[in-house]
Amino acid sequence: MAFTRDHGTCCIVLPLKLGVSLVAMLAFVDSVVSIVATFTGDIRFQPNGYNEHFYRVPVFIGVFGIFFGFSGLLGIYDDKPAWLRWLVYYLGVKQVALLVTSIADYSTLWKCESWPTSSDRAREVNQQLLSLSEAGVCPWARLAYMVGSLMVQGFWAYCFYHTYSYWRQLQSNPAYHIDFGAEKHGMEGRWDHFQVKDPRLPEHEEGLPLLPQLKESEYGSADKVKRYGPDGQEMGDVDI
Repeated sequence: MAFTRDHGTCCIVLPLKLGVSLVAMLAFVDSVVSIVATFTGDIRFQPNGYNEHFYRVPVFIGVFGIFFGFSGLLGIYDDKPAWLRWLVYYLGVKQVALLVTSIADYSTLWKCESWPTSSDRAREVNQQLLSLSEAGVCPWARLAYMVGSLMVQGFWAYCFYHTYSYWRQLQSNPAYHIDFGAEKHGMEGRWDHFQVKDPRLPEHEEGLPLLPQLKESEYGSADKVKRYGPDGQEMGDVDI
């Protein structure tokens, strides 16, 4: 007998529990990338980098994913909503941080063409923006950043939504679906499995066994056959 819960699906084909587990693992791996970006300072390891004021925000928040991702995995494995809650909060904060930094970066990119002659250049050292301006690719950079940031925002929003949905389901403590393992055999198959007659038939006549005479090679002596009730329980022997 198996006990399962039907939580729905994630990514169309994956069970929701498995999908949320992959999200927790992704948050853990993303935190490792954020740690690498923190120590190397390489912009290729982070989703932003044009606005100097919010340059380290996503990376700083991403580092904590190593703790909250692991906590989420334990909560999913043991069905503990209290542990999974921390992953939900983390993904919510991460989503807000990505949104704020994306807006800040995009507003900074609008200064791309005029950055070499801008008065702000004397106060800020923005090598990324200066390189784009000198290469003359500012419009393409804005377009590429907008498409990329929307994809990243949409992906993490999707992860947050399904993680939040699974967490709320755990909080409501849904019932288990009981599978007796014989449901796949069909109605007649279950009757054969429990050695009972069709309950839809009229009651058997007095003196006749519920089941036809069984083969001696399979069930022992042919002098007696075992009788079973509608529930499949043995009721005794019947003399033939």
